[in-house]
Amino acid sequence: MSERLFGCHVSCAGGFANAVRNGQELGVNAIQLHPSPPQRWNREPYPEGYESEFLELLPSSGIRSVVFHAIYLINLASADDEKHSKAQDSLVYYLDLMNRIGGDGVVVHVGSMKDFKDEDAGYERIIGAIDNVMQRADDGARLILEVAAGSGKIIGANMGELKRIHDGLKDSSRVGYGLDTQHMWASGYDFQNQLEEIVTDIENIFGLSKVWCVHLNDSKVELNSKRDRHENIGDGMIGQEALTAFLNHPKLSSLPFVLETPALKEMGTALQEVNKVKQLLH
Repeated sequence: MSERLFGCHVSCAGGFANAVRNGQELGVNAIQLHPSPPQRWNREPYPEGYESEFLELLPSSGIRSVVFHAIYLINLASADDEKHSKAQDSLVYYLDLMNRIGGDGVVVHVGSMKDFKDEDAGYERIIGAIDNVMQRADDGARLILEVAAGSGKIIGANMGELKRIHDGLKDSSRVGYGLDTQHMWASGYDFQNQLEEIVTDIENIFGLSKVWCVHLNDSKVELNSKRDRHENIGDGMIGQEALTAFLNHPKLSSLPFVLETPALKEMGTALQEVNKVKQLLH
């Protein structure tokens, strides 16, 4: 059996290459990071050479999978043309940097239909934006549409919504999917009692070859709560047993699993969380 891809979200505070250093310190082979502050628009491309030290450190770090998480301001269904344009620019700049480091993709929350009474028009807005982004971005980088927790008019609370976007694209070859156990639980996917049905849905709706990242999180909130509230593994309402079964499902074992739990805010507790989950890996 090949080595499992497992890791966590890491900080690059103080310099882009610090993401590699932090991942190495935590002993993981998969990392996710925000290349820029997630609550602010990233307004310009990354300068030439920005990634040089990152790439120098990567080969000896043991890290084999890198994904970016897009900024949180993005709503690809926004009716505000300026915000819609900024969202697309942000993704293009992230995708171009991702291409330069040869990583696995950029994870994005698609957004909300709050501006649209006509759902079809909202989907057209999203699909047009992604088509534009992928046409503008360098050929190598991939975009990963993440399953959402589903509050309000958030898009992606069920897999079929993301599939509809994917299938409407002019070229979907570089667009895939990201799972998140907390978001899925909050949207009604019951990992405790319906694991096989969930995996079958992933296989039938997305296709396993199109799932490019999995966020492994426990949940502070109950099943179908529609709220995005992550908890440390084993301390939440999904529970360690159900998450371990999902983590080790044979159909998912080739996918990169990345923690996004509260413990990651400090390196000391992050190391404890990472080591705890490593013990659960089969």
